[in-house]
Amino acid sequence: MTMRSSFIPLACVAAAGLSLAACNSTSLRVGGAPEASVKNCVNVAARELRVPVASIVVDSGYTPRDGVYTIDLKVGPQGRPAVCTTDENSAVLGVVYKRP
Repeated sequence: MTMRSSFIPLACVAAAGLSLAACNSTSLRVGGAPEASVKNCVNVAARELRVPVASIVVDSGYTPRDGVYTIDLKVGPQGRPAVCTTDENSAVLGVVYKRP
């Protein structure tokens, strides 16, 4: 199973911030972020926060300025909020938990 086919259903089932239209498409964009940025955020968050990829849900996203994408994540069974930032090349700039 490829990353694309395993990631999209996870995001579609659990992410409240996405419309159902995204579940039927072959690409996933959140808050204007390219699909590669979303995938990279999930993978880096899993590694940095030491959780399985399957426990990360893409919640929402936005573009604070041109070329930078911020993607909100829910991590683990408690859905702890985290944020991931990428650049225009889909490189992850950072992943951190949000303050409670």
